[in-house]
Amino acid sequence: MKRKTKILSIMLSLILILSSCTSSKNKKSSQKEASNTKVEEVKDEDIDKAAKEILEERGLVNEAIEKPVGEAYEVGVTPDDYNMDYDTSRLHTLEEKKSKYYPKDGVRGLYFNTYNINKPEIYDNITDLIENSNLNAVVVDIKDDWGNVTMKFDTEDEDINYSKIDIVDPKAFIEDMHSKGIYVIGRVTTFKDSIITEKHPDWGFTLDDGTLWKNASGEAFMNPFLKDVQDYNIKIAKLAAKAGFDEIQFDYVRFAEGFETFGDTLDYSRGEYEDNKDMEEGEKRVAAITGFVQRAREELQSYNIPMSIDVFGYALQVRHADGIGQDFDQMANQTDAISAMIYPSHWGSGSFDIEKPDLEPYNLVCRYLDEEQKILGDLEHPPVSRPWIQDFTATWIGEGNWMEYDADAVQAQIDAIYDKGQNEYLIWNASSKYTEGVDY
Repeated sequence: MKRKTKILSIMLSLILILSSCTSSKNKKSSQKEASNTKVEEVKDEDIDKAAKEILEERGLVNEAIEKPVGEAYEVGVTPDDYNMDYDTSRLHTLEEKKSKYYPKDGVRGLYFNTYNINKPEIYDNITDLIENSNLNAVVVDIKDDWGNVTMKFDTEDEDINYSKIDIVDPKAFIEDMHSKGIYVIGRVTTFKDSIITEKHPDWGFTLDDGTLWKNASGEAFMNPFLKDVQDYNIKIAKLAAKAGFDEIQFDYVRFAEGFETFGDTLDYSRGEYEDNKDMEEGEKRVAAITGFVQRAREELQSYNIPMSIDVFGYALQVRHADGIGQDFDQMANQTDAISAMIYPSHWGSGSFDIEKPDLEPYNLVCRYLDEEQKILGDLEHPPVSRPWIQDFTATWIGEGNWMEYDADAVQAQIDAIYDKGQNEYLIWNASSKYTEGVDY
């Protein structure tokens, strides 16, 4: 019925246009004839035939008319009028979203702590290292691990202004990076946020006494179920896109670690899943997190900017980490690039049949990528794999389980990535102090 109505509308529009081009004499003649003509019932097939002939005559045929009408594609935003399984949120591929600064041979970047950007010595060290090596990108915090919005964004949004600390002029910074040929990724620490939850405790999780829940490190988390929470993070990402960042990276796209063990002691809304009795709590968390990734991609589509996400490496191992809400396959299918944090120090004994993963960086990375490549290869919309690797020494994992991460250890991880046929990676050091002597 919708299809017939649409075609009738097109026909009427065309008839009106053609009629407007005739002389007044012809109009009067037509009107007289019409008044003496008996109106007969028009069959559906005649309407179809007439519409097609008119449209073909005037070069207005949309091939979608010939396609069968089906159900709306699940991750679509606004399906077109003719073909309901057309996903308009994927109008732009990654290739089409890439800025001119996207490295042709792949992104190889460093985390550049925003608080070090205004320190000339560190700034020069980072840019010199990149310009004189095979590196070509930086990841900087737009919203840091505490929830501070670090960029001098021009906005009237009260919540964002509450969280802003204006460390960096984004446009000036990006302009300088681009002048050096450096690709700039803006990182948003998404659901870990101890700043805006002070202003909006209802955006977080509360205890029985009404106080905000925080983890052992004193960090609060936002409630991913809430649309206001999702919108807040997406608005920050949009400001970054307008400021000229080449890519938006969402980190901490999850519930707090171990949430499944204490979540039932907290007070919080399940949003649209509040009254859904058919879903387990873990499934609701997965739906909320995957739903956010999908929404972020859809909302950023009009800015024509790539989106990437960071995930725990173990989310791939278990595939469905419903405690924190990360389903690796579902999240990967919704993003342009995925950066699993595969730091050898972050794996438990026996992971990938390696007794002490931190002592075997090459083998760990190789075995992880073997598994990831299989999974991504089976997805309908596989993202670019761009893993995070470590350039730090994890002394806290216990004597005998760690080693110093020198140039050889960093090199081993990079070699493993290349040996597995991949060419993108990011390197993490929280202080932005990177090891010398590495062949990137």
